[in-house]
Amino acid sequence: MKSHYRQQGIALITVMLVLAIASVAVVSMSTARQMDIRRTENQLRTTQAWEYVYGLESWAQHSLQSDSEANKVDSLDDSWSQPLPTTAIVEGTMQADIEDLQGRINLNNLLVEGKASEQDVRRLKRLLLNLKMKPELVEAMLDWIDKDMEIRYPHGAEDETYTRLKPAYRSGNRLFTDVSELLLVQGITQEQYQALRPYVYVTDQYAPININTASATVLRCLADDISTGQAESIFLSRDKPFGKLEDFLKDEAVTDAAIDKYGLDVISNHFLLVGQIDMGKTHLKVESQLQRNKDGQVKLVKRQRKGLMHG
Repeated sequence: MKSHYRQQGIALITVMLVLAIASVAVVSMSTARQMDIRRTENQLRTTQAWEYVYGLESWAQHSLQSDSEANKVDSLDDSWSQPLPTTAIVEGTMQADIEDLQGRINLNNLLVEGKASEQDVRRLKRLLLNLKMKPELVEAMLDWIDKDMEIRYPHGAEDETYTRLKPAYRSGNRLFTDVSELLLVQGITQEQYQALRPYVYVTDQYAPININTASATVLRCLADDISTGQAESIFLSRDKPFGKLEDFLKDEAVTDAAIDKYGLDVISNHFLLVGQIDMGKTHLKVESQLQRNKDGQVKLVKRQRKGLMHG
């Protein structure tokens, strides 16, 4: 009889073990299936988000092309400068804004035909000074983009400097392809980069500053000894937007500041689309650099994803 009970006990334990194993297997399969479903949802939302990004780029291209047909002057009064408000989309929202990059300083303007452009060098140095940064950093920037290995002493830097770092790397010896390259330039810290970033950009051709869209901070760099107040007066000039560069130079605030016409214009060809897509727990922020040619046609130069997160 005891043997019979013992066998029943063993059988019961065996059944319980089988049930436990089966339960673990079912829970594991269910968890895996849940993860697969979540992963698929995230992939679908990401794909949808990118489609909306492409749509925003098409919207920006159309806006800039239409503006080119409507007028020959670019200013903050133009329709393209009006942000696309938060718009409802399937399972989320999107928003976008177009900025005139020529309201900033093109870092590659530092070199013209392979030689340092003194006017542009002085403008960038003034910007650095106004941002409480050392103007000598421009020498290191010039060494980064020029083709030779000659160091601009005492503040320049070439391979001799960069190959001693850990990790080591070499000087660019070509034009900037992205503003983030500044973080590789000798002497530029992350804090300085963040301070400078809103006022600079890069394109591989010389690009004048558009005085209709430049901020007071950039306008202050156009000549020596322009005060913050003078720069604000120029920015808020009653004659804006200026239809011609000559009109700008005749403005009383500009005349007092002794601003030279070199490297200035009232037309822009380089723009930045900043778009954001929010769909559930998927958030996508993209910056797309656009270039408009003389015929008004707009092309995508580069696209950068600034943030993509899944909850």
